[in-house]
Amino acid sequence: MIKKIIILTFFSLFMYTNAPATEELWLHDIPVSKLYELYKKIGYTGTEEKNWLMLKSQSYPAVLLKNFPPDFNSITDREERNALFIKILAPLALKLNQQLWEERQTIVNIKKSLEDNNSLTSEQLNIIENKASKYDIYTPYIGDSRRNFLIRELLNRIDIIPPSIMITIAAIETDFGSSRVVKEGNSLYKILVWHTSSGLKPIGETEDDSYRIKIYPDIFKSMEDFALRINSSPNFEFLRVARSQMRKSITSPQIMGSDFAAYSFPNSELRNYAGIIDYTSAYYELSIIDRSSLGSLPLTPDISKQFSKFLIKK
Repeated sequence: MIKKIIILTFFSLFMYTNAPATEELWLHDIPVSKLYELYKKIGYTGTEEKNWLMLKSQSYPAVLLKNFPPDFNSITDREERNALFIKILAPLALKLNQQLWEERQTIVNIKKSLEDNNSLTSEQLNIIENKASKYDIYTPYIGDSRRNFLIRELLNRIDIIPPSIMITIAAIETDFGSSRVVKEGNSLYKILVWHTSSGLKPIGETEDDSYRIKIYPDIFKSMEDFALRINSSPNFEFLRVARSQMRKSITSPQIMGSDFAAYSFPNSELRNYAGIIDYTSAYYELSIIDRSSLGSLPLTPDISKQFSKFLIKK
């Protein structure tokens, strides 16, 4: 039994880097009833008590929604709606972390190339500069000092964000997807834009008319934007430093959300925001998703035909 556990643990450490390319199913505007039908068809059923947790396999099917079902708010049972919210976001959060981990490995490989050859190609230097711009890294250094600083800082910034954190904060900010900002703007985190008329006007929050809630083409873009802010904004530097310390002793992609909660939203106006995150994540056992991966989902002719109206070709 102990040998089996060791083998399974060893496998989990490498399931991001050694996993085959995921076949993904992107969907839009799929009603709740059809989504349930699809979930049942592909076996996205979870455990008997908590159907959003794929505990047996710890692998989530790559069913990726561009937006919540148009009739999502017609679900009157709150626990059922919350469960579906988690089921929708879990594969998206795992997809996001898959992207972040691949992006990180690019920088890891460049760092190794530098250590082996004591120099980088022009292409590798361009990658570093472009990533530094994306993650808002500034330094007055030039030459080798600049190169070394950027690589070090990129490895601090480009890293995964536990799915439990991404899902829990989205749940808190949108009341588990029932808020108007989700329906009208695909906004999961209420990211604000200032001094513009582009975006959703806040209702009943403040008389200040200088800001709007950012609108996204789909909920995955909202998740990507929020992750970029965590990985680049000065407001989350404390979190990134803590994550870097964790990374020194963790070689697998997975970092547990319970270790993140204390560093999340340090400037939030809500009292005990970290406690709310920790409680919500624990109640729904979302740490299990932190230990999960995104599985492969073949697009069979049967699924293509039955759900063709909602499929997005990538």
